[in-house]
Amino acid sequence: MKLNNKFAFLANWRESCWQSLRLSAPLLLLGLFFECLNNSFFQPSSFFYQIFNFSHWHWVIEFGVVTTALSQICFSAFLLLLCMATAAFHIQRCRTANQTERLQSALAALLLLLTISYSHRIFSIGAGLNWLGGQATFLEAILVGLLGAATYYGLQRLFVRKNWTLQLWQITLASLFEGGVIREINYFLQCNHWFLSNILSYLNLSNYQLPGVIVASWQSILNTLQLWIGAVSPGNLTADFNDDAANSINLAAALTKNSLKDLPQPLNVHSLLGSYALLGGSGQLLALLLVLLLVGKQQQKRAAELNLFPVFFNLNGGLLAELPLIFNWRLLGPLLLAPLVSIWLAAAAIALNILPPAVYLVPNGTPAILGAFLGTNGSWRVLIFTILLLLISMLIYYPFVKSSMCCKTNKGAANLA
Repeated sequence: MKLNNKFAFLANWRESCWQSLRLSAPLLLLGLFFECLNNSFFQPSSFFYQIFNFSHWHWVIEFGVVTTALSQICFSAFLLLLCMATAAFHIQRCRTANQTERLQSALAALLLLLTISYSHRIFSIGAGLNWLGGQATFLEAILVGLLGAATYYGLQRLFVRKNWTLQLWQITLASLFEGGVIREINYFLQCNHWFLSNILSYLNLSNYQLPGVIVASWQSILNTLQLWIGAVSPGNLTADFNDDAANSINLAAALTKNSLKDLPQPLNVHSLLGSYALLGGSGQLLALLLVLLLVGKQQQKRAAELNLFPVFFNLNGGLLAELPLIFNWRLLGPLLLAPLVSIWLAAAAIALNILPPAVYLVPNGTPAILGAFLGTNGSWRVLIFTILLLLISMLIYYPFVKSSMCCKTNKGAANLA
């Protein structure tokens, strides 16, 4: 019986997370729209800015400043709502709470998040809050929400029920105290991340003398696991591998010889993972989106249509909110397998001299399928190969999506649980 209660708690926790993500998704999608415009159109280093030569239009830069601010505001509001909704949904599922109890647990979560994110910054007016949208992740906001629900539940068990004003003060003081302790511990440990120390960074194999295929495959697994547990920021920008040491050596050799043949290290993280295994961000989510457009149910197709524009530019955070991908065991397999297959096939093609390795710098905000194409200075074989990898990834996702559609799904979980 105790074991069943533990599993019931985990199920309630996961379902409350999915519900809160779906509730907060519109804010995230709006922020991603602004982020796409900024990264692909309004920045001097962006893809369309360079193609259409927007440099003589000075107002474009001003638009970039506006879209940057709007995206950060949307991301911050998304994280706040996600945190509060997680607390409210979780306390409701565990206790069948009324509206007042849900409100109080959401208030505890909000106070915790604001206290933890407080940072002494030098502004013209003094200290202020961190931009939550630029640093915090989905997982961190969810965990703080769960901690807020636990805080409220603990206070209810510890103290006899009093009037609403006394309960409000109890929740406020307890949340501020908890948040302050967590913030100071995080500061003492000097974590590079906002709340959770970036443990996965210590597992990076780039500093070791290992074959490029192994390093790229391992980095792909780490990226996918971070995506699967929600340890990604709302924008979830694809990592930039242009500064990879091996790619820098290749780039110097290519510029010297004016050729992509016989490069010193053709198989590296940039030429494999950065060029072929991030179509739609980590997990090759562009392939999943296209499968949902083709065979998904009505709600799945709607989510895919709304996220088509950002995912096409490698911003896949919206899919994490619209669809229950976080902690979804049914989709962990294809999430890991699709990019790995792309890496291995690309490594074989480059090793057999079928394709040249991508070495040239690619503008920010480049569409997903054009990264390797531009990185090889416009090789049409590479573009065709990229499209082929996308089709193979779709075939990998297809049986899992069809299987999930045959399973009974939770009413509030977007029919993909």
